[in-house]
Amino acid sequence: MSKLEKRIDPVFVSEIFECAHIAGFDGPIIAAHITHRAEDMSLQEYGKLWFALAHEMQDEMLGMTEFPMRPGSFGLMCHAILGAGTLEKAIRRALLFLKVVAGAPTGTLSVRNGHAHITFSDDAGPRSAFAYRTMLIVLLGPVFWLAQRQIPLLQVSFRCGAPADEKAYNGLFGTPVQFDANNTKVVFSAEFLSLPVNRSEAALARFLKQAPGNLLVGYSATDNLIGKVRHSLAQMPAVAWPSFDEFAKQFGTSPSTLRRQLKANGTSFRAIKADVRFAIARKALMHSDVSVSDLAEKLGYAEPGAFFRAFRKWTGLTPAEFRADHRDN
Repeated sequence: MSKLEKRIDPVFVSEIFECAHIAGFDGPIIAAHITHRAEDMSLQEYGKLWFALAHEMQDEMLGMTEFPMRPGSFGLMCHAILGAGTLEKAIRRALLFLKVVAGAPTGTLSVRNGHAHITFSDDAGPRSAFAYRTMLIVLLGPVFWLAQRQIPLLQVSFRCGAPADEKAYNGLFGTPVQFDANNTKVVFSAEFLSLPVNRSEAALARFLKQAPGNLLVGYSATDNLIGKVRHSLAQMPAVAWPSFDEFAKQFGTSPSTLRRQLKANGTSFRAIKADVRFAIARKALMHSDVSVSDLAEKLGYAEPGAFFRAFRKWTGLTPAEFRADHRDN
């Protein structure tokens, strides 16, 4: 099943219905663009509905920001950040674009203690969880797509109460959302800010053609070299990962070519393996009772201490602290 054949969580369908209702377009627009029940809507259908409603409202943010974001604004923002050079410049440029075009909530990027913080401010009261979610995917989706890396979010906080089905939000961002926070913000390792961004106009055209459905399945692209390498590694146990030379052979290329291509994309085989290990570790700590020592062995570490140090570098927390804060209850 491809990404666009996956189903959208019903909570997000209900919330776009609510936007349509508030704007007075919930009758003919929804009837004309839905062929399945809300509980069985594909991402492709959802994207068509979003665009249809955005066209009628003349607002790609569906009334959730201070000013309407006119149709075409998202694509224009993507073109504006395409040549940013680094992930940090892309984020700052995107935040400025959204501030000028959509107004509040406005975001700022700061770096503290090795962590990047994107914090949103708003003189108005708390907006809905759907509004904050939409703002984040509009910002982070194209920015992280540019970096061609899965950027693990260490913290996601919303300045609003929890919605009826908050699990859908946790699944979207890969980490539990903290509701009723003082500010809406996301936090990730500042190491990623120096990543080069290197995408073509043709790749951007494909990305925009699939938006917004492609944004709703997360930030990890699988239609590019890095995504394919990551996917290949994820299909086999970490303890069985081959050497780089052997992997390149299995991948159908030479080690020198693969090394050069990865370097051109701002990464390495070692960095991708670390990304995959971190993704496996996060999922295991959040959703299983596996011990830290057993998890370290599963991930191919010679001893638990090496895993402990690596995990703390990724998150700033020990595996036990992360599990306590992010446990799937």
